[in-house]
Amino acid sequence: MSGLYDAIMSWAADSEYIDVEHVWPLGIGLTVVLISFADVRALNHLLASLDEFTQLRHLVVMALKGVGAGIIAHIAYSTSEISFRSRQTLQSKERALLILLVVGVGAGLFVDVIIPRMVEPFPFVVVQTTGLLLVAGMWYLHLLIENWNLSNEWPHLLSGLFIAFGPYIPNLV
Repeated sequence: MSGLYDAIMSWAADSEYIDVEHVWPLGIGLTVVLISFADVRALNHLLASLDEFTQLRHLVVMALKGVGAGIIAHIAYSTSEISFRSRQTLQSKERALLILLVVGVGAGLFVDVIIPRMVEPFPFVVVQTTGLLLVAGMWYLHLLIENWNLSNEWPHLLSGLFIAFGPYIPNLV
């Protein structure tokens, strides 16, 4: 098994499409997909047992809420023609406050209502929310970075999608 690991890491180091730090998340994502395809009761129970750690469950959901709120705030503040930036525009403070309140209510609904309702039906909440957190976190991180290159980060996004939606892939095939 050590030889296989060394071969994979060597291949990643030599590749121009994947970096060594992408191997672990991709391996975890592919493992989730394989566990779902194999449908081995003990392995499914292992993934589900992580949900029994309620603090861990709350932590990953809270982290996803934080990233979601950050994305909403970033989009509302920096990419919109109508934003709550009153200092650099000619809009009034009252209008900026109204926009801020609307964005706050929207972000609050997204964070406190939509995200929990979205992740609770997952069969493996901790594992799949971690996958969503990886995808959303990488996307948010690269919203903040202007020279983001998808060709360099696709393995992180793909591994997050595998982790988040891997348990549903056997139903699609």
